[in-house]
Amino acid sequence: MAAAGSAQITEDYFSSVKLVKWEWTSGTGETVVADCTTTEYYTGDVLFFVTVPGASVAAPSDNYDVTILDKNDVDILADAGMNRDTASTESILAASLGTVANSQLELNIAGAGSSNTGVVYLWLR
Repeated sequence: MAAAGSAQITEDYFSSVKLVKWEWTSGTGETVVADCTTTEYYTGDVLFFVTVPGASVAAPSDNYDVTILDKNDVDILADAGMNRDTASTESILAASLGTVANSQLELNIAGAGSSNTGVVYLWLR
């Protein structure tokens, strides 16, 4: 049986802007599935989304996928987290992102390879 990955979650508030940071490690099954849901509930628009791949040998496989699901299993990134780069920091602006209403947020990573790392940042208002 494949081992699940994990993520350390940091949730910060700056006046009306909220920042969620997931520092993740993929499991042997290539998917982060454990302990990746925020403690807080969020309502608002997604302002900015950034992925930072791990360095060198810990970098995820090229074209790995990121979804952030609400309580209805809807991807609040509106599929903008698909096919992320193995070596470059990538960002998406609000015009291509979704919204959330009174929901915890669950990070999912697919196709990242085994035991690789990265960071996901999500800003909301």
